[in-house]
Amino acid sequence: MYLEMGKDELAKQFEENLLDTNRGYNYYVDWSNISGYDKYSIEIHAMDVLINCKEEDFYCKFRELLEKLPNVIEVFPYLFALAKNDRVQVIKNGELKIIGTEIDSENFETFNFNGKRLKENFCEEVLGYYNFFCNMGLKDLFQNLLEKSVQDYIVGVLVGLDSNGRKNRGGTAFELACEPMIREICERHNITVLTQKTFKSVNCISSNDVIANRKADFILINENETKLMNIEVNFFNGGGSKPEEIINSYIQRQDALSTAGISFCLLTDGNCWKGTTNQLKVGLNGLKYLMNFNLAKKGMLEEAIIRELC
Repeated sequence: MYLEMGKDELAKQFEENLLDTNRGYNYYVDWSNISGYDKYSIEIHAMDVLINCKEEDFYCKFRELLEKLPNVIEVFPYLFALAKNDRVQVIKNGELKIIGTEIDSENFETFNFNGKRLKENFCEEVLGYYNFFCNMGLKDLFQNLLEKSVQDYIVGVLVGLDSNGRKNRGGTAFELACEPMIREICERHNITVLTQKTFKSVNCISSNDVIANRKADFILINENETKLMNIEVNFFNGGGSKPEEIINSYIQRQDALSTAGISFCLLTDGNCWKGTTNQLKVGLNGLKYLMNFNLAKKGMLEEAIIRELC
């Protein structure tokens, strides 16, 4: 019975049975995100004409490129690593504002990257985009850094941008790893499992303003729809997350949930917890249910679920 175990022994069991990693092959690059540029294949290949272009020829070729293929300006956001959501918004109907010499100055420039919106005063527009190209460093990129292919460069940019999604993929991977275990336990006890839902979406409770809009990894509802449990699942690697901050934030969550009569369990793992015995004891004292994957799998999670929902 893990729930009857002393805090010192439980902390020891926790530290001795941590997962080394939750990173599979799909953690490092989500290749489905390396897309979107293919609809500009003609424009992208046409931009190859600017690679290694001499100074005296660059503006003329740039102007000719925009004249023949106005949509080529929609490729620009791919060249300076604009994040995906911002890139889609700017290309569709948004604007990119860039300040001048002082951050609080009203002297800023506005750029639109929708090729269909090139105005009639074409010469002025082209000069504006050319200045943008120069000031953003893209002219130097084409003249001195690129050697063969704009498309290869864009693929590299997108792979680099995708690294920003690794933290989310790490969390999602651990949720997916824990979900079968949670569902198996709940099926044995006729408990309903909801994933990634807000508390206000659960009809059988009247959530207060403090928790109504919070999203839960897992919400468990007993057979009579009279008791609920929130299970949060997280995997923390070292180097960024601080155990003290993690524990404190989840103690606050537990306290907020308790005001609505909802029990709470934190299922967490990762090398962030190595050598944190004292902080684990704080967590074990402050949180009613704190466990890692190994403890949960060996029966601690089912003990907690039975105690709260059965």
